[in-house]
Amino acid sequence: MEDKHHSKKIGIMIFIGFLLIVIGIVSYVVINYNDDQAEVRKRMEVVRDSYETFKTDVESFNSIRDNIYDNVMKDMYYQTLKDNDTSFKELYKSYKESLEKIDKDYDGVKDKCINVLHPEADANNKCEAIISSYEEVVNTYISDVKSYNSLITSYNKWLNDTNSSDVKLEEIKLDRDYLDINGDREYNGKKDIEQEISDEEEKILGVVPDE
Repeated sequence: MEDKHHSKKIGIMIFIGFLLIVIGIVSYVVINYNDDQAEVRKRMEVVRDSYETFKTDVESFNSIRDNIYDNVMKDMYYQTLKDNDTSFKELYKSYKESLEKIDKDYDGVKDKCINVLHPEADANNKCEAIISSYEEVVNTYISDVKSYNSLITSYNKWLNDTNSSDVKLEEIKLDRDYLDINGDREYNGKKDIEQEISDEEEKILGVVPDE
């Protein structure tokens, strides 16, 4: 009888121990799940906040680009290029600084967007917009700098061809390559580099630029 009672106590203890183990496992799973969910929500909030900052900085970038096309690339002449070299370089400097802000925006969110699927569609859409827009602004910047540098090349060649004593202009340094983030071999924002000095130049300046 005593053995039977002892066996019953052992059985109860085993059951209680098993129950505690199950409760511990369930608690662990629930806690981890809640932590994971909190992390997911936090990640999506970062994406949403970053998207707003990114959008603002891209708007600023585009505003500077519009300024460049209105004041630099429109009706370009050798004399204009020569007389405004300093101010044009300053404008491109602000253009570069604007892009560098976008670089930082992108670097802060890319690990939360590239090859990451969020449970909410708007976060995924914002990630897609950030990635696509970043590729486009980088490639646009590169194309614009190369277009301007092609004008400088044309101007300097003209100085050589006309034996002018004018000082040659320096090109803008470019320290980045075209981007293809998703590997689709399509470079969003990349433009053909064909920027030319107006054919009216010689009518305005004569044979050689002013010295």
